[in-house]
Amino acid sequence: MGERAIRVPRQERAQRTREALLEAAREELSAKGHAGATAKSIAAAAGCSVGSFYQYFGDKDAVLRELALGRFQGIAGQVVGLLSPAAVRDADDTDAEARRRFGLAIDAVIAHHRSDPGFHAVVTERRAHDAELDRVMSAGERTLIERIAELLRHWGQATDPEATAFVLFHMVEGAIHAHCLGHAHVPDGRFTAALVGSLALVARG
Repeated sequence: MGERAIRVPRQERAQRTREALLEAAREELSAKGHAGATAKSIAAAAGCSVGSFYQYFGDKDAVLRELALGRFQGIAGQVVGLLSPAAVRDADDTDAEARRRFGLAIDAVIAHHRSDPGFHAVVTERRAHDAELDRVMSAGERTLIERIAELLRHWGQATDPEATAFVLFHMVEGAIHAHCLGHAHVPDGRFTAALVGSLALVARG
C-alpha cells in the first residue's frame, strides 16, 4: 500500500483549515504533551474532521516538526539580527556593544521560551525520539553557531571562534532552559547580567 498523498492547500479556505490545524496542534501539544495530543483531538480543537487532518499532515509528528521549525526560525531571525558583526565592528566601544547585543539576544530567547513553555518542553523531549526533528533543529542551531563565530572574529576572539561559539550557544541554551523551564533562582535582570558576564569571559578566553 502506497503512502497517502498530502494535500497542498491552494484555495484560501483550504489554507485557513490548515492554519487552524497547526494552531490547534500547538495548543494540544502544549497542554497535553506528545502522548496526550492525537490527530483526533487536534482535528476536534480545530473544528475539523480527522479526515481533514490527514489531508494535510501525515501524523502529529509531521505537525510538530513544522511548528518547531517555524518557531525556531522566528527566534533565530531575531538573534541573527542582534548579533550583527558590522554593528559591533563599527561601534566606538566594541566590547560594550557586543555585551549589549548578547544581553538583548538573551532577553529575546527568554521571551521565546516563556511564550509557550509547554510546547518547548515537548520539542526538547521529542528530539531524543524523532531523528528528523533533531536533524531539522540541529541544522538551525548550526546556523546560529556560525553567526556567533563570525561575531567573535570581529570582536577579536581569534583562538578558536568555532569551538567557542559552540560552547557559548549551549551555555545560553542550558542556562535559559534551567531559568525558564525549571525553577528560576534569581530575577531575570540578575540572570541576564550574570550570563552576559560569563559569556564575555569565555569569549575572551
